[in-house]
Amino acid sequence: MSVKVSVVVPVYNCEAFLPACIRSLRAQTLESIEMIFICDGSPDDSISVLRAAEKEDARIRVIEFKENRGVSAARNAGIEAARGEFVIFCDGDDWIEPKMYERLYEMAKAHDADVSFCRVFKDYENRQENVPLGFATGTRFDAAAIRDTLIPAMLAKETDCDELPLSGYTPRNLFRRSLIGGHRFREDIRYAEDLLFIVECMLDAGAAVAVDEAYYHYRFHGGSVTKRYSPHVPGSHDLSNDAIEALLAPYPECVRRMTIRRRKMAVTAVRNLCYPGTPHGFSGRVKAARAYMNRADVRMWFADVKPFAFPPKLAVRLFLMKHRMALAMCFLFTYVFDRV
Repeated sequence: MSVKVSVVVPVYNCEAFLPACIRSLRAQTLESIEMIFICDGSPDDSISVLRAAEKEDARIRVIEFKENRGVSAARNAGIEAARGEFVIFCDGDDWIEPKMYERLYEMAKAHDADVSFCRVFKDYENRQENVPLGFATGTRFDAAAIRDTLIPAMLAKETDCDELPLSGYTPRNLFRRSLIGGHRFREDIRYAEDLLFIVECMLDAGAAVAVDEAYYHYRFHGGSVTKRYSPHVPGSHDLSNDAIEALLAPYPECVRRMTIRRRKMAVTAVRNLCYPGTPHGFSGRVKAARAYMNRADVRMWFADVKPFAFPPKLAVRLFLMKHRMALAMCFLFTYVFDRV
């Protein structure tokens, strides 16, 4: 039987959540799938969980890295191994609704699309958020609309705000394997690597279709990388944004929104210094933040911003970034903003 969808799952240090992920994949109503798990040198016993599942289901294949190589290398190994008509990604600590892959596959086929994408749930420890997509089910984007509407929506909102843009989160997107072709995740980008890959693929797509229905459960927990200090910020942000900006240079609206994106990520870079797991004491955070905020490119991103045209909390962040007030910024991120 031909494989309709190849599911690529990088696995690192998520043994506690992995069984639920595997169960949700095996329960898919689209049966003609293969599940490719890449154990990325995980220090826990994830490999034993995967080997047991591999024995139980012939659709499961396990690739084991003896050393940690990063999520991009893991996903790339999965792409190389994939045999399906379409390829999709899942993270080992997340889970999905039973109809997700059937629905995305059917919509891609019905609309002759190279990419289909859906809503996601954000599952927190004590609440769940159904994240709006912004496009009705069946909205079809041709190549021009992908460049003029869809990609800009992924980069940033129309102006600075606390709302997030259409997430570039890879697992919400089903890609035709022939579209992926030679595109791969850059292995030198260890954080926020998703969007560059998506943009590269989208620019080659003939069409994409929206599915305004939530199927993917993005689990937030104590080990979630987005809420802990990462040594790869802002370096990976810079590499990714530079590459995206080079790809999108011919498209003015994309270029405009990239500046908004860079401002948002610059704030994140300072916040990252104050996240749990930071190696910096308070004075070290201030010193590192000051050095970052004084970079010529960072100063340029904030030069024309009029902070007090925005809501109070955002206005404060923009004002402090524009005027390079590192001590106040670190104080707020350490003791105020991320404590409420």
